[in-house]
Amino acid sequence: MPTDAGSTCSATRASRAQRRALAAGMAALVLGALAGCSDASGGKADPTGGATHKAAAPVRLPVPDGFATETGWSTSASPETADVESGSSGFPLVAVAPKSGLVIQGVPDGSRVRAFSLASGKTVWTFTPKPLTGVRAGVFVQEGKAGEKVILARQGKSSASGLSTSRRTTTIDVITADSAGKATAAHHLDLAAPDNTAYAFTATDSGILVGAVTDGVHEKAIEIDAATGAERTVQKTTVTVSGCGSRSCAAQASPAFATSQGVVSAFQQQDGCDQWAKGGTPCTYGFQVGDAWTSTSVAPAGMHVGIPLAVTGPYLVAAWHTSDTQSDPPALSDPTRTLLAVHDLSTGKIKAQVSCTSADALTLQPGSAQSSTHLSPNGDFFVSGQVGFDLSTGHGHCFTSTTSTKGVDLTAVADDGTAYGMVHVVDETEATSLYGRLPIAQDGTVTPERDSARVSLRSGMAKALHAASEVPVYVASDGRGVFRTRDVVAVYPGS
Repeated sequence: MPTDAGSTCSATRASRAQRRALAAGMAALVLGALAGCSDASGGKADPTGGATHKAAAPVRLPVPDGFATETGWSTSASPETADVESGSSGFPLVAVAPKSGLVIQGVPDGSRVRAFSLASGKTVWTFTPKPLTGVRAGVFVQEGKAGEKVILARQGKSSASGLSTSRRTTTIDVITADSAGKATAAHHLDLAAPDNTAYAFTATDSGILVGAVTDGVHEKAIEIDAATGAERTVQKTTVTVSGCGSRSCAAQASPAFATSQGVVSAFQQQDGCDQWAKGGTPCTYGFQVGDAWTSTSVAPAGMHVGIPLAVTGPYLVAAWHTSDTQSDPPALSDPTRTLLAVHDLSTGKIKAQVSCTSADALTLQPGSAQSSTHLSPNGDFFVSGQVGFDLSTGHGHCFTSTTSTKGVDLTAVADDGTAYGMVHVVDETEATSLYGRLPIAQDGTVTPERDSARVSLRSGMAKALHAASEVPVYVASDGRGVFRTRDVVAVYPGS
């Protein structure tokens, strides 16, 4: 998931103060939080002619050992002195369509999307949407029965013209990944928000919800089918909670994010249970996956609190722990241990799990780890937030903080179980307090710079990378790494 600049922008390195302008992305990549650096072309037409342009010789970004920076390609031909700023800044305007072999890049103002060949860097297609003003944008790739779709989501204002007034809107453009030349949208949706409502956009690799978001859930949302462009209103639903004293009771579940198995809705039980842990039946935080299964039916023994963190491919990752008083939201903390589990999305069966603590006391919220949840191309390894799993063995490793070590927010994993990530920073903002949230370049905010690390999901070992290293947002099956830092996207082969 993932900025911009296109193949004609310069590689001018940002100042240290600019590189500090990072903010964390919203749970499930909420569009209202997405932004990036300025479009180097000013949003003007592509002077290179778009789909006929060949990528230039690569800029040599500082990357981990194992990637050949002297070959490959990048979106700039003007490398300057080595970039000594640590980063891996901003993901939501770069995405990868692995089956189509494409790297997708959008500009921050949403005025253009380009698809590059992952192998060669040649521009395969470009897309120019209808103009909006005051835009925040994000690009995502979704896979379904109809193949890979590229989603351009924008939040902004329509232009006033004729008798029409300017209005706030969220637009969704769905482009078929195997387009060519000047692509057109297979579906375009214009979702006007009420004047007193701030619509947001939550995306997974298999579903889209648009609507106001509070604490990771929607009061009401519009679900969009990327294959057909169809819209469906999703509201709160009643969930039956088992083991509610000597009976079952009902709770209201709110939509959190959409998947191939239906909308995942989260709930907090408040009736028929002991809210203050005084010896009665514990209260439950839980979730339901479409009509397929409910968390209370698959909860690990003794675990009464279940939080759906993210989904990717055929898996959902959830956090579990024992019931506590409900004065505070569930958190990954120390000394209370939290079980992180990978579930089969269709059945709820646990495929892998690991128990972790964190010295950072990170809030567990529905969808909060969506931006950091990825499968390796071969499907053997899984990363989410600060944990990684070997799905062939069912075992996981924690890369969370302790009293003597910092946590690592994972960004990508290769087929051999090597994963990469950014060292977690702690400050006073919500940006660093939500578990699994990755940084997104955003103007007007300041957080500490990010160091980076490489970890092994086989051994559990972690190693800090040199201070300037960028980390990949994707590692292909052939070892190519996709990197993005502010005004440059680069792809380097494995060395």
